[in-house]
Amino acid sequence: MNRVPSAHGPSSSSDTPAAGEAAARPRITLDPESLISAREALGPFGNLARQEPIEWAAEEPLPTDLADFYRYVGPEWLEIDTVGLPLLFFPLDRLWDEQAGYRWNHRTGALLVDWNDDWTVVAKQGADPFIHEAATGRILMAPGEDGWEDRMDEPEPVFRDVTEMARALAAVGTAWARFDDPFTPDWHLTDEVVAAVVAGLEGVLGSHERAAGLARKLGYLAAR
Repeated sequence: MNRVPSAHGPSSSSDTPAAGEAAARPRITLDPESLISAREALGPFGNLARQEPIEWAAEEPLPTDLADFYRYVGPEWLEIDTVGLPLLFFPLDRLWDEQAGYRWNHRTGALLVDWNDDWTVVAKQGADPFIHEAATGRILMAPGEDGWEDRMDEPEPVFRDVTEMARALAAVGTAWARFDDPFTPDWHLTDEVVAAVVAGLEGVLGSHERAAGLARKLGYLAAR
């Protein structure tokens, strides 16, 4: 797409995708049970409310799986405490604004060349985004520890869909909240905290290898 966005996001233009182009986007569907599980997992961390696609502020249609996620899970402003900065979810009416700094430049509104039109930031930890890929429904993360703009590689898939992401991040927050003092006297995470986070993730992901790898990406560097 060649739209020139304003500082508040892409503006209306005659270069918007044709109806046939929008219709060509695959319809990714989410299992009803996974939506229920995601809602139950996120419930302790903040308000959930039914949100409809009309609240999406972009010109292109909201991917069908994200529409279902906001309709049936409905995170508003959610903050999940974890090691380092908290994990953040946004309400649908602010989701488009949260693309600033990824899809377009915060100050100038210019589109950023390394952003794929198929991507939408659906959650963040600091400036590190969790990216929904419309063609597959998967959630991507950028590898490395230097933040989005300084990364060396393209984002890689870490979750099968947005409901798995929600359940996994909630599991991290639940494990973290169990410990009043998660640090050793020399300010390392205790083995118990790391083990609890990995176990919580394994319960969602079904794989110890996946759980430990994701824990390391989320700052639990001693996870094995």
